Amino acid sequence: MKMRYLLLLLACCALCVASATAFTVQTPTGIPSGDLTPGTRLNIETTVSFATGTTGSTFPGGDTLQFYTDLETARWNIAIVLNSVENPRPLETGRTVRISGFELEYPSGMDLKVRVTLEGVVPTVSATGDKAVLRIRQLDSSDNVRSGGEYIVTKTVINPAEVQTSIIAAKADLQTFKAEIEAAKADGVDTTAVDAKFNSAELSLQSAEGAGSNVGSAQSFLNTARTAITDGRKLLEESVVQHAINTANGVLSEIDSVLDYFTTNRSMGSDSRVVLIASKRQSVKNQIDTAKGNFDIKNYALAERQANDALREGRSVLIEAQNLKEEVESIPVIIDPGKPFLYVILGVIVIIIVGFVVIKRKRSWDELG
Repeated sequence: MKMRYLLLLLACCALCVASATAFTVQTPTGIPSGDLTPGTRLNIETTVSFATGTTGSTFPGGDTLQFYTDLETARWNIAIVLNSVENPRPLETGRTVRISGFELEYPSGMDLKVRVTLEGVVPTVSATGDKAVLRIRQLDSSDNVRSGGEYIVTKTVINPAEVQTSIIAAKADLQTFKAEIEAAKADGVDTTAVDAKFNSAELSLQSAEGAGSNVGSAQSFLNTARTAITDGRKLLEESVVQHAINTANGVLSEIDSVLDYFTTNRSMGSDSRVVLIASKRQSVKNQIDTAKGNFDIKNYALAERQANDALREGRSVLIEAQNLKEEVESIPVIIDPGKPFLYVILGVIVIIIVGFVVIKRKRSWDELG
């Protein structure tokens, strides 16, 4: 009894192995790169190979190998190749072709391939979208796809009317991009790299317009233009943020120059007003450093806000420092507390006053005898 259960278990395992037959598909030829234009005739060729082993069979007898295409007027020339011997099947038409497992099931160790030639026309579409040019599936007895049993090649099929509409929309977007560039230039941003992307997009759109009825070429140029605009906007954003950081750094340098004047030229390093300005200056620097950190990790939106905040605060601190400098410089030298000889002058004045008082008192004593 135990031996019977064991044999049954082994039979089930063998069935599972056979049912999990894998296939590989040679890269099809005859499929153009890029998007497809309705009405284009394709001639596709490929070969399906089946794994061989020491047990089981080349393909489960209860399964089905299914071929499908979205191409119109499809014609299928299929040959079953067993140990290098071709066995052509009758020519078939239509979008779907099925080969039963009965035709593909052979003892393990035999070399089984299915050679496929597909001819068809790219269909007309109401909206640009993906279509299955070639799909190969292994289905079980319930027409469910086996795990890992599907191979598909999809291509984008263009609606010519949409291409022209998209070109018009891209041209409008390009003009908006141009305005964004000009605004950045007005703020002093270096847009050299951005200008190159703009010029590339402009030339690509001109080529798309000039492609005429060659919809595939027009779509290709349109895609290039869109990519250039997208890349250009990223560069512009990066340049704007970098400019904001550089400008904030420039203001920080001006603050440092005024602080150096106070500490070096006026010996006011301990002055409470100077100490307060130095503290505010450090806050500005901290904001700039944070903005730089976010810029390095490409968090441009946050970096730009932080750089602009640093710039606003930095300009406010600079004005405060410059006002204090003007105030200090407006004080007459003779009473400037930053000048050490002031105390000498005051001392001399005190001595003169004291001397005058002493002399006057002495005369008063002399007169009194």
